[in-house]
Order: sequence, then structure tokens, then C-alpha cells
Amino acid sequence: MALSQEHPLPEPPPYMEYQGILFPANNVKKECLEAMKTFKISDDDVVIVSYPKSGTTWMFEVVHKILGGKKENLSPIVPELWLPGQKEPAYVQLRDSPSPRLMYTHLQPKMAPPGLAAPANKVKAIVVLRNPKDICVSYYHFSQKCDHLKTPDSWEQYCKDFLDGKNLYGDYFDHVLGWWQMKDDPHFLFVKYEDMKKDFRSSVKTIAACLEKELTDEQLSSVMNSCSLESMRKTLAESDTFRKNIVRNGMVGDWKNHFSAEESARFDQKYRERMAGTGLEFDFQ
Repeated sequence: MALSQEHPLPEPPPYMEYQGILFPANNVKKECLEAMKTFKISDDDVVIVSYPKSGTTWMFEVVHKILGGKKENLSPIVPELWLPGQKEPAYVQLRDSPSPRLMYTHLQPKMAPPGLAAPANKVKAIVVLRNPKDICVSYYHFSQKCDHLKTPDSWEQYCKDFLDGKNLYGDYFDHVLGWWQMKDDPHFLFVKYEDMKKDFRSSVKTIAACLEKELTDEQLSSVMNSCSLESMRKTLAESDTFRKNIVRNGMVGDWKNHFSAEESARFDQKYRERMAGTGLEFDFQ
């Protein structure tokens, strides 16, 4: 039965292209991306950097808890966003935010604020990395649930587009390898999602050391309990925003439940080509 004019099909969310990269137009404005060229990174800022669906929210909760769990840093602020309903873009809100500011970004280095892409002050940057197969699966399911993202036509097409770099926030390998060039810069700490899953306690201690925070055994246990994926899933599920869809199952290796043998082989080939000689390797199991 045909839909009546009173009940038309909803318009798909608009995407915007900037410097050859797609962004969700209702969350990211060109004005915001242009503003990043002069956005000031302060000495005591802590910035989490990641490709989407790498474990960004998990890392944010860990860092927030380590820094004392202050209410003013309770909600993530992403400088390149201008969320619907907000009078000002996030980068303007951040100007008036109390120190230390905690924020995260999904931007590649070429679009990030200069004080983050090439830091000269005391900013702390934590880059979260995750294997591309699990990111592709997580992003696919996330895109099905979020109003600001287009619903994928099919898994097969989504997988192909991801591998071809035709995804929001750009090519995965360009993003990850762009930031990986800073691996020897003391301002940066690189943390793999898979390592956090394997040894969460050790990861929390490493992150705390980067932030120059000494945790007592009681504080360490508190961070681990409140920031476990299961605890976060329950908390986020009560959210009335897109954050309720962030945590699905958090598995390492969930890609095996989605990829065909051919798709996996294509990913493996691209992975070998792009990662060769970089020293960056991931656990896919």
C-alpha cells in the first residue's frame, strides 16, 4: 500500500563534505570546522582523540573518573560539534569552560586545532585505537539506530564503503595513521581498545600515569567498577540522547559474526598494504 502524503517517508539525514570528508550536517557545521584552525588548546586540556566507534565514550568515562569525576566535565564536549537545540557551537562553550577542560574529537590531524595536531604546550592527548573490522561492525549497527546518521542500505554495501574510505569522518587508515605519526611525542598516549579489554586494570593505571594522577587501591577499584562496560551500558541506556545506543556488546572479534570470507580477505589485504612498516598492529581475536 502506498504511503499517503500525510505520512511521507522521512528524509534521510543530510551529510556535508569538507576537504573531501563526510560529516553529519545536523551535528557538524562548516563554521565549526573552520573555527578549529584557530581554536586554542590550553596547557591543562585533556583531549581524547579517536576514529568513531573506537571506544571513545569508554575512555572518556575512565579519564573523567581519574580526574575526579567533576560535574562540569560530566558530559563529553566535542569542539567540532554544534548539536541541534544548542544556542552556541561546542567550541564557543569550551571558551567559558572551567579548567581543566576534558574534550574529545574525531577529527584527523589535518583538521584538528594546531595546538593538538602539533602541541607545543602541556596538553595531554590520549588516542584510542581499535581494529578496523570491529569498528566497521560497531559503526554499522550504530548507524541503524541514530537519527543523525543514514541507515545503511545493507551490510555488504556498508562494508565496501567503509573499506573504500567513504565513511563519516573519512578513511579509517588515514585517520589512525595520521595520529600514529605522533607516537613518539610525549604529549600523546596511544591506547588500544583490545588492550583495555584484555587488562583493564593495567590500562587504567597507564592512563592515570599519563594524567599524572596517583590512584589509591580504593580509587583504582572505583574507576574499574564504575567504568566497566557493563556498568556503562546500564548508565547509557537511561540516556535520552543518541548516547543510549553507544554500547552494544563491546566484544573483540564480533566481526566474525558479520564478515564473509571474501570481505574479510579484502580487509586483510587493505590492512597489510596500509599498515606495512608503521609498527602499528591490532588484535582481531
